[in-house]
Amino acid sequence: MKVITLSKKALEKLKQVELGHEITNTEGKMFDFEYRGQKKVIKSLFHQEGERFANKLYTLEMLDTNKGYLPHSFCIPDSLISASGHIIGFTVPRIEGINLVQVLRNKKIRPNEQIYYLKKIGSMLEQLHNIRKFTPLNNIFINDLHECNFIVNPNNRELYTIDLDSCKIGNNLTFTSRYLSPFSIISDVPKYSIDHTGGEGYLEPDENTDIYCYIMVILNYLFGRNVSSFPIEEFYNYLNYLESVGVDRELIEIFEKVLVAAPNENPVNYLDRLTDTEIYRAREIVYEQAKSKILHK
Repeated sequence: MKVITLSKKALEKLKQVELGHEITNTEGKMFDFEYRGQKKVIKSLFHQEGERFANKLYTLEMLDTNKGYLPHSFCIPDSLISASGHIIGFTVPRIEGINLVQVLRNKKIRPNEQIYYLKKIGSMLEQLHNIRKFTPLNNIFINDLHECNFIVNPNNRELYTIDLDSCKIGNNLTFTSRYLSPFSIISDVPKYSIDHTGGEGYLEPDENTDIYCYIMVILNYLFGRNVSSFPIEEFYNYLNYLESVGVDRELIEIFEKVLVAAPNENPVNYLDRLTDTEIYRAREIVYEQAKSKILHK
């Protein structure tokens, strides 16, 4: 990868990117940066030495080496940043738009538009499936797939995948993932393998984990809050409730698969079956009211 060298003075002049309160960032600080007329973002890493840092650099190099195989919607790191004689972070192209989590939580945006962008995630996962099948890049998974790691450009209605430096690619060690923790509902499901590579992640990334995370994004959107740490009984109760308010049975069955031995199935082709009424009735407040009525009968 190309290395851009900055002076300490130049670094101090950079403006930090303001992230919304819904967006978490635990690996580094983000700064606006312009290089040869191109708008970029610098991610200055908190950990700049040791095995974690070496794993990050290997991941960046693998993404750069294999970028020709990856979807155009991937925001791929393109340069390393050096200051005071050592690497402190890297750059990515600046994507103008709105974070997906803000789109999904905005009550002024119609549900069919929100579903459109949720389907974009499913289409991206289908692209990755074909990349693994038909190119030499046969070990690429998003790993840390969640709502905050996508940017929506409302002008061209495109969805961009960001924070790819936490993906699984090649022989890198596993990074942590929001929905693949010891506290998730799938932590004890045998089809998800515990990661023993020495990385930071809890579960070994594969197609099942990527689809599971995608389904959590969908269910979080419907419920309005994180369901990935639900007790299993509550998870099934919620799915039964969704079916009772009219959500398509085939879609429910896909959601149920995350807890059984069968391979997970990408629900992208079923999301258009969700109606505005079903989406409204899926919200936590309506669900809790329905539960309360049952308990008081």
